[in-house]
Amino acid sequence: MAAVIERGERSPLGISGFCRAEGLGTASFYKWRQRLAAAAPSEALAPVKEPRFLDLDPLAGPISNGSAWDIELKRGAGVVLRLRRG
Repeated sequence: MAAVIERGERSPLGISGFCRAEGLGTASFYKWRQRLAAAAPSEALAPVKEPRFLDLDPLAGPISNGSAWDIELKRGAGVVLRLRRG
């Protein structure tokens, strides 16, 4: 259920729109969020106030000596996004 709460917090639809799309009651969503936060206080359950982006534009120039890079984003459950250049 924590994954559903996290997806809801990050949804561009807002909580009520997310719950409608997922077939959940908003009261149930908030109750589960409260239970999970009480059981294991975590920053991961805090609402996301603004999108978190990594601007890769400065890395997009021509490849020159020493401009290779590796970026790895681990999302849990074995999901990993890897970007490499050079």
